[in-house]
Amino acid sequence: MTYLPPAQVAHYAYDAGFRGNSLVTAVAIAGSESSFNTSATSPANTCLGLWQINKIHDTANPSALYDPSDNAKMAYSISDHGTNWRAWSTYTNGSYKKYLSVAKTAAKAIAAPSYPSVNVEVDGQAFSAIAVNDETYLLWTALSKWGIPYKYLGNGKFSIQGQTVQGVVDDGNTYLNWSSIPDIQVTKVNGEFSFTDSY
Repeated sequence: MTYLPPAQVAHYAYDAGFRGNSLVTAVAIAGSESSFNTSATSPANTCLGLWQINKIHDTANPSALYDPSDNAKMAYSISDHGTNWRAWSTYTNGSYKKYLSVAKTAAKAIAAPSYPSVNVEVDGQAFSAIAVNDETYLLWTALSKWGIPYKYLGNGKFSIQGQTVQGVVDDGNTYLNWSSIPDIQVTKVNGEFSFTDSY
């Protein structure tokens, strides 16, 4: 048996894609389902690992579910990216709540990167942007503002004109590198970038 500290379980959950309240809930459910034991197996031998994932979700290699990373990714998928927890009885019966305090502490310990704000304009108006490695990233709503067709793929990822673009999630918002947005022009006005569409 391998028992993990809640903070380590939170890292696996975070790496799988859980954020915010869903990260806290995921850690609490793992505590309630397995007591944070990566080797946990249900009495009927059908559910495995931290989040007690049923073997039917990985019939080709069910033992992979004992791997905390694989188990977390499967939990993220089954929970519809942390939005639907009905598959876990510890959620529906409320027993996960006794782990919420521990889960909140563990989730807080994960230092999500923080990015500085950048002063930019979009079509002459102040607009939300951040700097990531000296690159300017615009809030994803610029796509709607300019009428650029897109599809949100989840986890900060967009499909824009047939291209997959990975954004950066900061404080619950997704930002896109300005150069990944088609048909826009950039000029520098009074030391600040000004973005417009090229039409």
